[in-house]
Amino acid sequence: MDENKKEEKKVEKKVDVKQETKKEEPKFKPVDKKEEKKVEKKEKNKKEKTGKKSPVIPTVIVVVVVVLIAILLTVMIVTSSAPKKSLEALLTNLKAGDFTKAQEYVSGDLDLGTVNSNEEAQKLLFDKLNWKINKVTEVDENNATVEVEITTKDFQTVINNYMKKALDAVKETITGGGTTESFSSADFENYFIEELKNENIQTTTITTTVNAVKEDNKWKIVSDDALYNALLPGLQEAVNTLAD
Repeated sequence: MDENKKEEKKVEKKVDVKQETKKEEPKFKPVDKKEEKKVEKKEKNKKEKTGKKSPVIPTVIVVVVVVLIAILLTVMIVTSSAPKKSLEALLTNLKAGDFTKAQEYVSGDLDLGTVNSNEEAQKLLFDKLNWKINKVTEVDENNATVEVEITTKDFQTVINNYMKKALDAVKETITGGGTTESFSSADFENYFIEELKNENIQTTTITTTVNAVKEDNKWKIVSDDALYNALLPGLQEAVNTLAD
């Protein structure tokens, strides 16, 4: 019995020692509220700096620059395409035989001789007209040049054939005892129309440069030798040959 009591006392003593040890363990000190707020404030500032958005001013500047570039490019495209569109409209109306509408795109008078007053001749003069505009060159804000490749009837052949037919008719009349007074302007126009209808007339292609000018904020093609030589290739050579 004594031994049992001794063992119980030893166990109790061990328990007491453990409890005392636990009591002696240092407790955690409470965090100071001021320090805690400082830490929270630092963390908040850190997050704000990290997630801070880019300044608005640089973004606005970039947008403005992009818009200005777009406007500049648009103006350049519109300016360079305007002379081209005028030439396109001129040639399209000439091919359709609408000389009145074609005149709207010409600076100066579109003078094509007696053809202007003959509707049938107008329809036939440029019925084989085709073109390809290669480039537009701006000389200044009111002047430009347009390089164009034009395919149309060989008018040197047309004129040569017409003159031969007209002269043969006159000779035949005189030989038969008649006079040139029996011929009217309508007769000679008919000889010309016959040659315009002649399917044996070949086409010719030339590359030339025509002039454009801005009038009342509208681009028009200048009525000059460059334009006529492009529309009526070989005509001047034929006339010069007859004059010689």
